[in-house]
Amino acid sequence: MNATLGIDQRRREILAELAGLTRIRRGSVTDQYVEAAGRRGRALRRGPYPLYSFKTRGRTVSRRIQAEQAVVYRDQIAAGRRFQELTHELMELGEALCEQDLRVDAVKKTPNA
Repeated sequence: MNATLGIDQRRREILAELAGLTRIRRGSVTDQYVEAAGRRGRALRRGPYPLYSFKTRGRTVSRRIQAEQAVVYRDQIAAGRRFQELTHELMELGEALCEQDLRVDAVKKTPNA
């Protein structure tokens, strides 16, 4: 029973943290550099340009964002990753509770010898 109390406590903590994650986003922000031909044919490297990329319907979508927005996007992406970690842990805790229930039921159904 003690393990169940610990699991329930952790579940409540996770749910409280999930409630605070309101601005979440998938994807990543990278710096894009563009190679261009300058005068006399010399290659010039321009950038960095912040690039936000994410997957939707099996395809990668990328778009340039303003440098000031990159910080906000990165924070939202970090929150999205935290959301995924927490929901994964929540699923594991739920499965652990189910396994505990099955063990308790098996012990109850064992005939006395």
